[in-house]
Amino acid sequence: MNRIIKKEFIEFEKYHKNIYNIYFHILCGFVYMTFLFLLLNNYSNVLLILYSLLILFTINNLLITFTIFSILFVMVYFIKKYKLKSLNVFLLFLVFYLLPNLSHYITNEPSMLNISNITLLSLFTNTFYFLPFSIMSLSSS
Repeated sequence: MNRIIKKEFIEFEKYHKNIYNIYFHILCGFVYMTFLFLLLNNYSNVLLILYSLLILFTINNLLITFTIFSILFVMVYFIKKYKLKSLNVFLLFLVFYLLPNLSHYITNEPSMLNISNITLLSLFTNTFYFLPFSIMSLSSS
C-alpha cells in the first residue's frame, strides 16, 4: 500500500470500529460514488475505470478494487436509465456523502473529519478512499 494512503487508512481506522457504522459507511459510499459518477454523465465509465486504477495502484488489493468497480458499474448502469436531472443527482450525492456523519452520532463513535482538521488531502481521501477504507475496516474488524 502507498505510504501516504497507508497513513490515511490508519487514521481512518481509528474512528471506524463499530460494525454497524462501517456497514452504513459502505452502503452510503456505494450510493454517493454512484451519484458522483452519474454527475460526470458521458465520462462516467472512463472515470470509473480511472478511479479503479487509482485504488488498485495505491491500495494494491485486486479483490477490493474489483468489488468496488463491479458494484459501481452495475449501479451506474441501472440508475442511468432513469435519466435523473442533474440537480437531483447532485442532491442525492450530497445527502449520501454527508449521511455517514449521522452514523457516527448514532453509534457514538467520534467522527474523523471536523472543521478544525480538514485539509485538501483529507477531503480528497474522505471522498475517493472512503469506500475502500470502509471495506478494509470491515475486513479488519
